[in-house]
Amino acid sequence: MGGEPVAAALTSGGRRLGVVRLDPPRTGTAAVDHTAGPPAGTALFELRARFALEPVQGGAFAAAHLVVGFDDERVRVWEATGEAGSPDTLMAISELPDGCGWLLGDPLGHLPIPSAGEARAVVCAPVELTEVAGFLRLDATVLAGRGRPRRFHGGCPPTRFTLSPPEGWAEAVRPAVNPAGSVSARPPAVRLCLAVDTESYSRFSSVEAARSQQRLVTVLEQARRHAGLLEADVDLQQSGDGQFSILPPGVDESVVIPRLVSGIRAALASANADLNAHARLRLRVALHRGHVAAGVNGWIGGVTIAVHRLLDSAPVRAALTRRREADFALIVSDVLFTDVIADGYGSLDPADFAPVEARLPEKNFAERAWVYVPGG
Repeated sequence: MGGEPVAAALTSGGRRLGVVRLDPPRTGTAAVDHTAGPPAGTALFELRARFALEPVQGGAFAAAHLVVGFDDERVRVWEATGEAGSPDTLMAISELPDGCGWLLGDPLGHLPIPSAGEARAVVCAPVELTEVAGFLRLDATVLAGRGRPRRFHGGCPPTRFTLSPPEGWAEAVRPAVNPAGSVSARPPAVRLCLAVDTESYSRFSSVEAARSQQRLVTVLEQARRHAGLLEADVDLQQSGDGQFSILPPGVDESVVIPRLVSGIRAALASANADLNAHARLRLRVALHRGHVAAGVNGWIGGVTIAVHRLLDSAPVRAALTRRREADFALIVSDVLFTDVIADGYGSLDPADFAPVEARLPEKNFAERAWVYVPGG
């Protein structure tokens, strides 16, 4: 897609519904302030795309759905907004697997919509990215005909684009660890690793996702404080719907693990106290221990991979799905269960843990582990 607007015909079953004019997408510096920054090795920039609609004579647009998709699966929408030609018109945002969608229209489809709109997205991408390729597509609903208008649904073929991120977009990358304790300053050591992920995060709109992220960050901060950990001693890596943390070396696991689990339970109960089922924060939590070392783009060590494999495994997912009343499900490695939990430290009863086989054949991963669901 070059520097000039592209006009594409909107058709439905051979019937011409109108024309959409798509301006070339443009990029800019992202003006955002997030408590949870982008993952290590990534940065944010803004993408904007304008469109204008021209219906056939005697017709009117009732809805338009603009979709942007990216070829590189590492590129994703961090947050999205939009602007319609009229402040009275609804613009709804939807997250898609490889992009984002903007729906412009009257919720009941009875009133014409403005003839133009602009979609805006903050995009998260690897810092080494030099160009972004993808497509724009617009689907529409048109009311046409005399007397009682008929409703027609159609769309235009995808329009390709290739563009460059703005100059200097990755120069001020937010660090993925606490400034007080950068990754490079930490010596190799055996560390306790905690990985957390939000259940069904994709169900949230952009506004809801921002609230969910803030709740997640707050819950985990409160849990670490309950466990007696100092934030400056914890290395964090945020991922939007989750968080990975490496706890300080030399902690007393017999104290920290039970208090961390009880802290998560109490903080989640407080966060969810006045939320409905849709907004409720439910988490999968994984704990493992192993030797880690600082790399140029994050932590290195088998445990940093293994703890995420546990987090993604079927047994902990099934436990959280099965127990709808629970706010979280925890999976711990066999070594942690044997060394710490089996001895009954703190409030954790080993009888509440069920042995499982965590297997991800496609990742060549298989480990014995233990699953705990509060109240079980």
